Amino acid sequence: MVEARILGSGGEVGRTAIFISDRGGKGVLLDYGINFDEEGRPRFPGHVRPVDVEAIVVSHAHLDHIGAVPRLYISGRPMTVLTKPTLEIGNILIKDFLKISGYYIDYEQGEVIEMNEHSILIDYGEEVEVRGYTVLMTSAGHILGSGLTYLETPSGHKIMYTGDVNTVQTWTLTKAELWPKKVDTLIIESTYGGVKHPPRHFIERRLVESIEEVLDSNGTVLIPAFSVGRSQEVIALLAAELPHATVYLDGMSKEVTELYLRNKKFLRDPSMFRKAVENTLFVRGWQDRRKIWRKPCVIVSSAGMLKGGPALYYLKKIAGDPKNAVFLVSYQSPDSPGHEIFESGCISELDIDVRARLQWFDLSSHAGRDGLLEIVYHYRNYVRNIVIVHGEDESRYRLAEGVREVVGEDIELYIPGNGETVELTS
Repeated sequence: MVEARILGSGGEVGRTAIFISDRGGKGVLLDYGINFDEEGRPRFPGHVRPVDVEAIVVSHAHLDHIGAVPRLYISGRPMTVLTKPTLEIGNILIKDFLKISGYYIDYEQGEVIEMNEHSILIDYGEEVEVRGYTVLMTSAGHILGSGLTYLETPSGHKIMYTGDVNTVQTWTLTKAELWPKKVDTLIIESTYGGVKHPPRHFIERRLVESIEEVLDSNGTVLIPAFSVGRSQEVIALLAAELPHATVYLDGMSKEVTELYLRNKKFLRDPSMFRKAVENTLFVRGWQDRRKIWRKPCVIVSSAGMLKGGPALYYLKKIAGDPKNAVFLVSYQSPDSPGHEIFESGCISELDIDVRARLQWFDLSSHAGRDGLLEIVYHYRNYVRNIVIVHGEDESRYRLAEGVREVVGEDIELYIPGNGETVELTS
């Protein structure tokens, strides 16, 4: 009997950790991530004995999927299977995580080094075998190096795990590649299981037009954006649609963008992205920061939720002038300054009142309800079990309603909570 034990992401976004075991033996972890409580303290997934972990397969580099992996190397030496960009971006984000939240973390840089030394790098379409488990990855379309994971257990049970997935093509990445494999079990994310995203080209056009309006009025546009994925997406869009605009990039986004260039085979169009980077000015330090916001330009800067980073400095400088603009393009968690600004027009803790133009644009790198159901439809003729994770319960149950419409009543549908174990039928 193959089992899936939910150690995280059961009724929540992030902290993803799913332990797959075959016939009661040792098993494979699908991600091992963290999320944060309302006070900003990290929350780790449920415990699994490192001695029982043959391998960890990491779907992508966001902390909610990789942030707890080094913890397993305190007393164990499992193999970590992931793409080269996932390892490299993961190293950047974990280093920053240790710097900011080190007081709450029980691993140190030594465990991160062990993770690197015990990593197996995998390319899309390549199969890797780890102690009887076979792993194959294809593009998930989420961030650079993100993968859909196909896992075959020693007894032959075939699992497809989406991780975070995007089913539409973007300026930097192809859409998710659904491998033509028969699968017994589909483990699917549900971040936006109850939401249909508006057409991406429509949102991109609105963003470009809004930027043009601000620049034509001699205003400055601040775009707080996630350092991984969203920043690169925005500069590629602007290079293509507003090539004559002055665009600056600041924060951790600069280091990640250079990493994107070093891993060009994972990009949809490497030549186009290189031109986008050449069209973008990298902020070199405080001397640049003090100057650039004073003139009409676009500043793409971390952090996407305005929890820190250079974006907060720029916000303080431009927020009071109505001719300027703050355009949010990243998800804003309910406890974030970005969410507070969008709801009330201010950040009370920092005494910032925003008189600048304020808009939010849905450039999500997660599939919406229709995209997730497209994945279910693709595997409808073979799948026996569908496990819905990585979403608030409302999103999971909304997605489950759609799943039933697609596959009917003949499959086992699970909406497990953290700590629950699901027995997967073959």
